[in-house]
Amino acid sequence: MFAHIGEDYVINSAELLVILNWDSFILSEDNRKILENLKLQDRIVVINDEIKKSIIILEIDGRMYGIISPVSSGTIAKRLLNFNLYIDNYLDQD
Repeated sequence: MFAHIGEDYVINSAELLVILNWDSFILSEDNRKILENLKLQDRIVVINDEIKKSIIILEIDGRMYGIISPVSSGTIAKRLLNFNLYIDNYLDQD
């Protein structure tokens, strides 16, 4: 499954670890350390510097990556679910 997460970015759910609300995520000291490590390793993408609504953590080839998105975590989750329902319904039409 795939989901559009803002601007020209799409994620593959097979690589998805977690989608979190940005405001809740950034409150934790441990999360800020994770974010700093991702920045140091150049494994973080900020889609829009002005609008930060969610952070998506992915695992690609055994490495953790983060994407800070202007789209809310709830909207991204709905997009993933809706895509899955669409595919299931499409495949059932045979």
